[in-house]
Amino acid sequence: MLILTNIVKTDRIIEADYSPENSGKTAHVSIDLTNDKENATALDEFGTMYSRMAINGLRRTLKELEKGEIAEVPKNRKVMWY
Repeated sequence: MLILTNIVKTDRIIEADYSPENSGKTAHVSIDLTNDKENATALDEFGTMYSRMAINGLRRTLKELEKGEIAEVPKNRKVMWY
């Protein structure tokens, strides 16, 4: 599990900070909406799995906006997987 915080979307980018499982550590992820380029900072002790899941959380937020499932970008979001 991780928490996305400070989620911000503009016409060009969606970005957030993420924190893995009560670690107290934070990193940053973003997606450039003009070219779909992902930018993710991985935390060394967690590898790339958490940054990948953080990107997936941003993509899910975008999809929910497009489908009208949510009206606006949430400030925070919990991302869970099994």
